[in-house]
Amino acid sequence: MPKDCQHTHWDSIRSGNEDAFRQLFELHWQDLFTYACRITSDPATAQDAVQSVFIHLWEKHTSLPPVTAILPYLRTALKNRLLNAMRDENLYQKHVDTFCQVAENYHAHPAHEQLHLKETEQQLLQSMNRLPERMKEVFYLNRVQDLSVAEIALRLGSSPQTIRNQLNTAVQRIKHIFIVE
Repeated sequence: MPKDCQHTHWDSIRSGNEDAFRQLFELHWQDLFTYACRITSDPATAQDAVQSVFIHLWEKHTSLPPVTAILPYLRTALKNRLLNAMRDENLYQKHVDTFCQVAENYHAHPAHEQLHLKETEQQLLQSMNRLPERMKEVFYLNRVQDLSVAEIALRLGSSPQTIRNQLNTAVQRIKHIFIVE
């Protein structure tokens, strides 16, 4: 598509033209999916990220910046989504590793340390109970029942990105409760 046409097409999307958005989706979906697969090597994550980019575009179409080269803009948006997802996944894994290490060492500590760990566990449970129901359920399924993000998304009928967002928010809220109390 010539740059002049791209600019006009983008302006149509910014003004809420659903047909222009649908054309944009159909024109760039496969290219963005392939690009994301090369970065993540995981088709499910790639698909979630591409869908997330298009959803964001449509939800924010009135506040989108003027763009003359659409594909580079979309690739940059997709790359940023993927980097954020990878960062969140790494942060999540760090917390899981810490939790597992504490759990493994639980029986190796003297009684006073076990009491401290028990108190911390109680604080965690109380913090979890302060979370909104859906977020508490997601956190419980992931941290207690050890279900993956994909399994939780399938069980609850949500996107994996939504589940990752809820897990991240739950961890942040629980950390905040621990710091405040």
